[in-house]
Amino acid sequence: MEALQLFRLIFKSVKKHFQWVERQTGVSGAQLWVLAVVVDRPGIMVKDLAKTLAIHQSTASNLVDRLVKQRLIRRERSAEDQRIVHLLAEAAGIELIACAPKPLQGVLPDALSRMSATELVELSRLLARLVGKMKVRDNSGKSTPLADI
Repeated sequence: MEALQLFRLIFKSVKKHFQWVERQTGVSGAQLWVLAVVVDRPGIMVKDLAKTLAIHQSTASNLVDRLVKQRLIRRERSAEDQRIVHLLAEAAGIELIACAPKPLQGVLPDALSRMSATELVELSRLLARLVGKMKVRDNSGKSTPLADI
């Protein structure tokens, strides 16, 4: 029962953080993380953004679309190859990131980033065993932002 309670604590904490972020910034937790990456890596392409956030490329593209509509980021075609599109933060996006609640990537990715490699390997091993025992699994969840689960 303790493990189940810890999962509940994690899920509830993640949800509460995302709700707080949205109230403070007007963007979802996933959008904030996208914006933070674009601010940190000007000119990033959507495929690289998706890889950085460990989400599906179409999901990243949808998040980018919303941020473009809010005029927080913009798309810019490469001068050398018009097929290549770079993402750049607008002044409003940079300002939002400067004032946004931390951690920008969310509480769970932040906590995971502060674990040792050994701890992460062990955690992954145990979670894989847990998933293996589940009768229902939705593999699309692997590339869905936590804010959208």
